[in-house]
Amino acid sequence: MKITPLIASTFTSDGGTLFGLVPKTLWSRLMTPDENNQVPQNANSLLVTLDDGRLGLIETGCGPASRFTEKERERNGLGPGWPLLETLATLGIAPEQIEFVVCTHAHWDHIGGLLAGTPSEPTRAFPKATLYLHAQEWKDATSGDPLLYKAYPRDLIDPVASLYADSITTSKSTEVDVVPGVSLVHTSGHTTGHCLVRLHGEAIELDHPDSIFFFPPRQVLYLGDLAPTRHHLRLVYGTGYDIFPLDTRRWKHRNLPDLARDKVPVFFPHDPDLFGTTLSPHPKLEFAPDKPLRIEFLPGKVPPTANA
Repeated sequence: MKITPLIASTFTSDGGTLFGLVPKTLWSRLMTPDENNQVPQNANSLLVTLDDGRLGLIETGCGPASRFTEKERERNGLGPGWPLLETLATLGIAPEQIEFVVCTHAHWDHIGGLLAGTPSEPTRAFPKATLYLHAQEWKDATSGDPLLYKAYPRDLIDPVASLYADSITTSKSTEVDVVPGVSLVHTSGHTTGHCLVRLHGEAIELDHPDSIFFFPPRQVLYLGDLAPTRHHLRLVYGTGYDIFPLDTRRWKHRNLPDLARDKVPVFFPHDPDLFGTTLSPHPKLEFAPDKPLRIEFLPGKVPPTANA
C-alpha cells in the first residue's frame, strides 16, 4: 500500500472554536489569529494506492470554491480553485479513477469534496467511488435533527445522499475493514459516529520526502477530528464542536502512549504545517512530533534544503 498526503482545501475558522475550552492566551501562542480571530487550516487528505492498484481517498475536504457564494468564501477564508482535484491532476489521476472514499465523519470540511458542479446543479465529483462512513454518522447526518444545528447542512447532505445513493456503504461495527488494509474505527467524541481511519499492511510506503523510516511502518492512523492539528494531541485540547469531549480525551489518554511507544505515524486533518508525524512523550506538551511530515514539502518532490 502506498499513501500520498494531499491538501484538499485551505480555509480559516474561529480560533476559539478550534480550541474549545483552552483560553486564547494559550492557543494564540500556537496559532496566530487574524483581526477577526480566524486561524488558518487545511483540509488534508490521503491518496491511497492499494496493492491491487485501486485508488481511494481518505476525506475530500471542502470541495471547489466555485460551489460556494462569495459571502461563504469570504466567511470561511476558502482558498481559490480546488486543490484536491488540481493535485490529483498533476499526479495524472482522473476523478473516475478513484474507487473508494473513506470519511471520518460528515461535516462540510470533510465530505464537501464529494460534490462538483454548482450549488443549483451539483454532480458527483468521483463518479465511480463507493463512500464509506459509520452507520451512526450517516444516520445523524441525514436525520435533520434540530439539536445538531448546522453540523450537517442540507444543501450538502441532501445532494450527497441523492447522488451517491447507490454507492454509500455504512457499518455499525467498532472496527471494520472497508477495503483491504483500510479500516474504519469508531471513536465517538467529535460526533456520535466519528471514526478514525487505520491503514495497515506488511509495509506501507509513505510518498513524502520526510518519510525516512529504518523499517516501513505497518500501520498508519488518520485521526480525524480527535486531533485536528498536532496541538490537539494534548488531552484538554479539543474543538468546541465536540459532542462528547470526554470521549475524545478518553481515546487520547488510552491510545497515544502506545502510538508513541510503537512510533506509529499519525495524520492530522487540519494542521496547516504538518500532514502527520510520529510521537514522543514530552514533559510539558504530553506528546510532541518527532518525525514530522511537513506540508511545505509536497509529495514526490525533493525538499529545497535536501542538498544544502
